[in-house]
Amino acid sequence: MSARGARVLVTVFPAASHLYPVVPTAWALRAAGHEVRLAVPPSFVPVALRTGLPVVRVGRDADLGAAWRGFSPGAGAAERTARTMAMFEGAAEAVVRDTAALAGRWADLVVFDPRGYAGPLAAALGGRPAVRFLYGVDHTHERRALEWPLLEPLWRRWGAGAPEPAGSLTVDPCPAALRGGAPAGSLPVRYVPFNGASRVAAAPRTRTPRVCVTWGVSSGAAAGHLEPLRRTLAALAPLRCETVVLVAREQRELLGEVPYGVRVLESVPLHTVLPGCALVVHQGGAGTTLTAAACGVPQLVVPDKGDQIVHADRVAAAGLGRRVPASASVRELRAAVSEVLADGGVRARAAEAARENGERPGPARAAAALAALADRGP
Repeated sequence: MSARGARVLVTVFPAASHLYPVVPTAWALRAAGHEVRLAVPPSFVPVALRTGLPVVRVGRDADLGAAWRGFSPGAGAAERTARTMAMFEGAAEAVVRDTAALAGRWADLVVFDPRGYAGPLAAALGGRPAVRFLYGVDHTHERRALEWPLLEPLWRRWGAGAPEPAGSLTVDPCPAALRGGAPAGSLPVRYVPFNGASRVAAAPRTRTPRVCVTWGVSSGAAAGHLEPLRRTLAALAPLRCETVVLVAREQRELLGEVPYGVRVLESVPLHTVLPGCALVVHQGGAGTTLTAAACGVPQLVVPDKGDQIVHADRVAAAGLGRRVPASASVRELRAAVSEVLADGGVRARAAEAARENGERPGPARAAAALAALADRGP
């Protein structure tokens, strides 16, 4: 390792759920004396700044909705995959020129999330090693035969040869109970929740089971409503439990009025609320799924699309909770909540998942592996 330490460039698909999992490791790198820069498009700068890490603005904002215009919900899986990859390709194209230039002149290593395809492409163009940092279950590796060929036009436009978006190493913070088919040689590390800077809410003691309900941020932002969350609150209303709702401050109006006795917390870190909860009901976002597993809390997942379904299936398969279809009625939701709350086996398996996660090497281990890779070069 050089006297100045490693220089690590982080680039991700512009969503908090893709960035936040790498932040504890990025700070571990800083604590060890290395330099870190987050390379993000203009509109994502405010989110990146909330990490406290140095931020570099690169490229332009992509129109992430362009790939989905004219899409029919009844379209087949092949069209959905093609449009999904077109969206990720557009996000990469918008920033890859500046990111590659920054990698070539400044970085020793590029870290990217599995959907931040500008990362491995910029690393290849800049002649730098690349590390893939998972934000959830590694379903992208399982789908590589379907998806990587769709990246060929992007790689070809930049003269980078065949797509190789796997990097030199995959860092996997997914608790063992939820792991997908990550590449051989992946580095398992502890999942440490990060939710940005915010105030912690005091949670009074209660004699009834506490149920946390959250639909993340991206679902409400994309749909323009929080009706699935509102239906869940209706299902919980007759039950003998305390209900706590977590919602982003900017989406509080989408929630509207809530049933009597429901406590609404705005922009509060999920990992500070889940301890003491008997259940969390959510849409299957990666951050919520992994945070619940790390906190040992049973889950009821109501997925709608994409990797939400992947996470819901893994939760059910691991026995950490149940999956309920998005089309479930209020009565079906209520029954599922009651069943999970009464299931001691689910509680035991959730506690075991948290124990296993806690015994994994922390972010300092990942930081050391990244620094060593940067020192070796491409």
